[in-house]
Amino acid sequence: MQLAGLKLDSPFLAAPMAGVSSPVWRLMARQGGAALVYTEMVSAVGLLRRQPQTLRLMRSLPGEEPAALQLFGADPEVMGRAAALAAGLDYAIIDLNLGCPVRKVRRQGAGSALLDDPVRAAEVTAAVVANAGRPVTVKLRLGYDADTTEEVVPGLVRAGAAAICLHARTVRQGYSGQADWEAIARLKSWCPLPVIGNGDAKDAASANAMLAATGCDAVMIGRGALADPWVFGQAADLWAGREPGGPSAGERLAAYKRHALKALELGGQRHAVHFFRQCLMNHTKGRAGAPSLRRAVGMAADLERLMALADELFERLEREAA
Repeated sequence: MQLAGLKLDSPFLAAPMAGVSSPVWRLMARQGGAALVYTEMVSAVGLLRRQPQTLRLMRSLPGEEPAALQLFGADPEVMGRAAALAAGLDYAIIDLNLGCPVRKVRRQGAGSALLDDPVRAAEVTAAVVANAGRPVTVKLRLGYDADTTEEVVPGLVRAGAAAICLHARTVRQGYSGQADWEAIARLKSWCPLPVIGNGDAKDAASANAMLAATGCDAVMIGRGALADPWVFGQAADLWAGREPGGPSAGERLAAYKRHALKALELGGQRHAVHFFRQCLMNHTKGRAGAPSLRRAVGMAADLERLMALADELFERLEREAA
C-alpha cells in the first residue's frame, strides 16, 4: 500500500510512545511486522540546542526503516529550523505532534494545545513542510473536549500535510474511555489526505475492525503492541487473508534478549536494563502466576540478573499454560 509517498508492506503502523519508542523497540516492532515505526516525540527546541537527551531520542538503527521522526513545538520559525536540521537524518517522514495531552507540553503551546489555535497549527505545519525535504504528516486528537477536526484539518491540508493520523479521543479524555471510531469515519469521508486511525486498536482483530468500520487508510497501534510487538504481523496476516501467526514463548524470549543486547551496545547497562525490564513487565501484565518473579524483575539492577529472571519467568509461564 502507498502512504505519504511510501510503499508499505501493510497498513499497520507502530505509534510513537513516550518512554517506549526507542531505536531498539522500533527495530523489534519492525521485525514484528510494523510497516512503519515512529520515534517518540522529539522537542524542536531540544534539537536546536543539541540537548543530549533529544539527540539520543533521534538515533536510528539499520533495519528499522522506513521510520518517521515525530517533532513537537509551538513556534513556526523554531519548528522550521528543526525540520531543516532533521532533513539530513535517515527518516522517511517528519510527523508533527498535535495530540499530546500532557500538561507540560500543552503549557508550551505545543502538542494538543495547537488544536486550540487552528491558524497557528497550520503555520507550524507549513514551516515544517517548507524545510523538511520529505513528506510531513500530522498526528492529532479530536479537540480539547469535542470534535474540532473540521476547524483544524483544512488548514493542515492547505499547509501541505501529506497524511493525517487521528487519535479518536479528546484531550480531556487522555487515554481513558472509548475511542470514537465514528469520528475517524467522518474525517475520512471528507478529508482529501490519507487518514490513519488510532485508538483502541488493541490486537490484530480490532486493528482490522477499525479498517473495516472507518474506511481509514492505515491503523496505528500503540499500547496494544506493548505486550505483543508481533501484533503488527498478526494484523497483516488477517488483512491478507492468512491465518495469524506469531512466535512461540521461547522465540519471544530470545527476541527480547537479542534486542536487550542491542540496547546494551547502543546505550549501556542502564538503557538495556530499562528496555528488558519493560519488555518483561509488559509481556506478563495481567497474566496469572509468577508475581514474586515480577517483583524481582522490578528490582533487578543489572542485565545478567534480568536474563536469569527472564528464563525462570518464561519457564513458569509456559508450565502454567500447559
